[in-house]
Amino acid sequence: MKGAVKRISVDAAYIVAVVGITLAVWAISAAAVDSEFVLPSIGATFAAFDDVLRYGAFWSGLSGTLSRCLIGFVVSFALFVVAFMLSVASPHFARMIDPVVSALRSLPAVAVTLILVLAVGGYGAPVVLGVLVIMPIMYSSARARVATMPKELSELCLLWGASNRQKLNALWFPCLASGLPEILSTAFSYNIKAVVGAEILAQTSGSLGMLMKIAQSNLQTAMLVAYVVAAVVVSVIAEAVIRLGLRAALKRFD
Repeated sequence: MKGAVKRISVDAAYIVAVVGITLAVWAISAAAVDSEFVLPSIGATFAAFDDVLRYGAFWSGLSGTLSRCLIGFVVSFALFVVAFMLSVASPHFARMIDPVVSALRSLPAVAVTLILVLAVGGYGAPVVLGVLVIMPIMYSSARARVATMPKELSELCLLWGASNRQKLNALWFPCLASGLPEILSTAFSYNIKAVVGAEILAQTSGSLGMLMKIAQSNLQTAMLVAYVVAAVVVSVIAEAVIRLGLRAALKRFD
């Protein structure tokens, strides 16, 4: 118990230090630039952030963005589970899917978003881009995780005549379970960034990305930074909730 409290205290101290350094750099940079249109001061940004929280369009835009993130995350997770199960069950499938995943990781997000806007419209483009971004992250991270397992265990399962389902339940999933909280929480954080970026390019109405685009067009730099801060805060909170929730749910595999 004391060890856990000490670890939490140390982590909190590091977070406070990082936030303090970031604010100090921000304040110095804003003073050096001396232009609210280029880099607003901390005070102006927090004042804009307070206005953002009182702005009804912000909450509806945030709701729309999060709904697209959740849809994309669920679809990505389903595709990841199917691809992972098939890849560990069949080396032939793994050899076919690995180049596809590598190609997806290399896709230029901006260009793909512009194509998706033409193909599926401004509402669907952010969702599809999110899937294209985070599904490969999930799959590659999971494959790298199970690749660390000793080959002897897999060979023993083969000698005992274990079925693919038995190997999945007794071997692959327990190995993957301890890494899932980090894999999925990181993927969701990337998903938020991908969706917001696509919303800006697609000019998706009722979205956080569109609010950022409007603020940028109106030269409301403080408001734009406030929206960015809001997106970061939401991303950090979502990542922490997913990580802690999965750790609790998968604790028996530790």
